[in-house]
Amino acid sequence: MISQFVKDIFFPEKVGSYYPFSKYIVGIEINKANIIATKICLQGRRTIIESILEEKFEAETTQELADEEIIDPLTKALQAIFSKIGYYDEVYTTISSSFVVFKEMRLPFTSREKIAMVIDFEIEPLLPFSLRDAVVDFIITKEITEEKSSEILVTAVQKQHIINLLAVFEKAGVNPDRIIVDMIALYGLYKRIPAYNDLQGGAALIDIGYYTTRIALMVNAQLKTIRTLPKGVLSITKATATALNVPPNEVLDKMIRFGTEDEHSTKYTKEMHKAITSLLDEINFTFTSFVAQVLDRNPIAKIVLVGDGSAIKELTKYLTEKIKVPCEQFNTAALLEDPTIEVKNDCVITTANLISVSAALSSTSFLEGYNLKSKELTTPSYSRLLKQSITMLVLTVTLFATLMTHYTLQTRKLEKEITSSQQEALHSLKEVFKSVEDETSLNDAIETAQLDLKQQEETWFAFSNKSRASFLQCLLELASKIDQKSIGLDVEQLTIAEGTITLKAEVRDHDALKTLERELGQSKLLNAFEPQESLQFSMKITLPQANKETSE
Repeated sequence: MISQFVKDIFFPEKVGSYYPFSKYIVGIEINKANIIATKICLQGRRTIIESILEEKFEAETTQELADEEIIDPLTKALQAIFSKIGYYDEVYTTISSSFVVFKEMRLPFTSREKIAMVIDFEIEPLLPFSLRDAVVDFIITKEITEEKSSEILVTAVQKQHIINLLAVFEKAGVNPDRIIVDMIALYGLYKRIPAYNDLQGGAALIDIGYYTTRIALMVNAQLKTIRTLPKGVLSITKATATALNVPPNEVLDKMIRFGTEDEHSTKYTKEMHKAITSLLDEINFTFTSFVAQVLDRNPIAKIVLVGDGSAIKELTKYLTEKIKVPCEQFNTAALLEDPTIEVKNDCVITTANLISVSAALSSTSFLEGYNLKSKELTTPSYSRLLKQSITMLVLTVTLFATLMTHYTLQTRKLEKEITSSQQEALHSLKEVFKSVEDETSLNDAIETAQLDLKQQEETWFAFSNKSRASFLQCLLELASKIDQKSIGLDVEQLTIAEGTITLKAEVRDHDALKTLERELGQSKLLNAFEPQESLQFSMKITLPQANKETSE
């Protein structure tokens, strides 16, 4: 298996929508009383939902996320849940839409990169707080190709809320890679369901939580706005408990067991419906405003419910009757119909953990580039640069080591070949020239062989056919020019080599020697000789070059 280090440096994370190597992503949703984590594995073109975990903690419901009293329980819960998750590559978390300002805009661009260049200038006048204190991002909800423009939904949140959220993870030793608005993540999952994505007219995606109710309003599956109501399941149970004069936990337990109606207690049913109606009035007000401003007073076609409250028995039916709009729970089974999604047997996707699931799956949807964790709030990470530097250094050293090794091996091989050739040449010389038998160096053997060869060439030239005529001519010239008897010339040795004659002889006296030199000087062939002083001499006579050429 290729190590993570090698994958990070040498291989792309994905090619198009294909993941060559497994990538593990954890989606985290932090509520006021629990944490829900979803771990997925991206492998090839498949998305495998491996585990869905929940960790509860106790905290005061009135505290904000940044309070120390709530950070400690959150830290412990996060540490506990990540100890169960095991290995992961990235962490995506959500931030509540109650902290976010939403603005819909149309811009004359279809490229996300170009929109990102101007979005801050376009949104600044519309914000209720300073842009320098905000983190801004957007999603493209509709591309109008013929006009080369796009409709976008801008999300802006104060940096302090992002900092508070990151502080929780930092204390737990976790560094989130992405921060997504909860309802934006849920909308990304909503768009994956064909039945919802093809829905025409107005629609609402409502997350009924314990503390808040979040509403995403859409037209033809295009997200238009998001609104958060400060009421949820607990506000319903508290209002009912106050009216019945019983503890809220008793009402909550009864709601979970029997739903909104109890056939044995008409008072409970009456007060419960009354409390729910208070929430429905605010939902209806949101719908009325939306219908008037966006739908040209056309009714909303469908409501899709998620969250803990959506699982309460008979609540969907009651909402349908009161709002007069078809309501249904989010069809989680439709996710399993997607051939690219695989759910392990022990994982159960419910409307209560959908936001965590949608956060993890956001990397495989059109939300891939959306991230509220701005660069200035991101701790610089030089791990990849360090890995690349180390790799470059290792590769450079390896390259030079390889070259040096190759050079050394080739040099040794060449030296061995040279030595072998020298020995072979020396052996061949010794077979031909007897004079080099005692030599151990090829250079010395070559010099000795060259001298021997030169001597042999001189001897050969003297007796060869080419020099035979010159040899006879020289003898004739000596015999005709020198009066041997008169000077008493006694020839001991006559040597004829290439271009020279060496006369080793003796004369009677000095006058005879002078006569010999005079006679030789009168010869055109033998006049280049060495003068002698001794009566016994070895005279070297140089033959003219022209004579040699003539003989040849």
